[in-house]
Amino acid sequence: MHGDERRQLIRDFLARHKLGVISTVHPDGSPEAAIIQVTVADDLNIVFDSFPASRKLANIKLDSRVAMVVGWDENVTVQIEGFARPAKANELQRLIDRHVANCPLEAEFLKEGAKLFTISPRWVRYSDFRGAPIVFELSGEPLA
Repeated sequence: MHGDERRQLIRDFLARHKLGVISTVHPDGSPEAAIIQVTVADDLNIVFDSFPASRKLANIKLDSRVAMVVGWDENVTVQIEGFARPAKANELQRLIDRHVANCPLEAEFLKEGAKLFTISPRWVRYSDFRGAPIVFELSGEPLA
């Protein structure tokens, strides 16, 4: 399986899942993790929203490095490490439309002041243990 096929396998898997666990780091070095609703973009970036007062966004402001895990309900998982940033003005409406279409409940959170963010993956591991194990990693900039 070559790089484009691997990227498509990851993209398809992420598109079927709406929940992931994001991990950030507090200024004192202690970890923080939270379940978030996620949407994958065509470029493998992950879209999520959160309220400005959340611990994860306070952590991201100080250190944009994040890790997340999606899946395992079918013995398949994707692990991601990358950088989180606020959605840029020129992409905001397109990403909101896509995220709300994928996770309709998020429309209300956005109306109440939640902010949209993207995660740009720098390392991804796909693990499928449904039969003969399929495990591979992608890394580098950009992954898309």
